[in-house]
Amino acid sequence: MVDHSLTSDGIIEEYYVKYNGQLVSVPADEATVVVIKEHDEEEAHGAKAKKKVKKIHDEEDDDDEDDE
Repeated sequence: MVDHSLTSDGIIEEYYVKYNGQLVSVPADEATVVVIKEHDEEEAHGAKAKKKVKKIHDEEDDDDEDDE
């Protein structure tokens, strides 16, 4: 994971990961978290806006259209 976006309540909306050399977004409700690293007080932050990056689940949806 490279980064993440947060709601104003501090809830993670999307994770940003490097995948095949590209930065892609993964919706938090579709991700499986395997390691958690908490921010310390110096790194804590408020809401973080979503980034405009390729969405990995869009690629999978595009593949489905080719099968039809």
